[in-house]
Amino acid sequence: MSRAVVGLNQPNETRNFLPFDGEWVLRDFPILESLAIEDGTAISAQIVTNNVTGKQTKMGVENANGSDFAGILAEAIRTTDEDFATAFKTKKVWVRKSVDSRAYFTVGTGTFTKADVFRTVEIHTDSKSLAVDTIGKGARIVEFRSATTGVCAFNLPETETA
Repeated sequence: MSRAVVGLNQPNETRNFLPFDGEWVLRDFPILESLAIEDGTAISAQIVTNNVTGKQTKMGVENANGSDFAGILAEAIRTTDEDFATAFKTKKVWVRKSVDSRAYFTVGTGTFTKADVFRTVEIHTDSKSLAVDTIGKGARIVEFRSATTGVCAFNLPETETA
């Protein structure tokens, strides 16, 4: 499950996205087969030629073409998993209770300062952090924690497929 990583005698270190405010619930979602995904990765619907496939995959840089934020993967998918290549396997996903549910994030790229609070930015290409210098429709920064971490909300307008 998604977690803050803590080394011996070290402060908490948040990696990837992590639910922040208790406004999240765990749900089972069908996940794309044969794709390793770290826990704490933002996921969204897989869309192929403007059609949804019924499976979730890593979220793109923003919620374009109907690939809206669906949740945060709560359990890692590894190549060694027994069901790794199984189509429509289900995995636990943190789903927000409201559009204002907040999550911890790490900075994937860019220089993060207190002046970035309330900026709307893209999801980094790794799907597990934010590109804090790139204006986009991925997430809204709502709190500064440090130069490498903060709190965000995925409360931006959602799109529809054609």
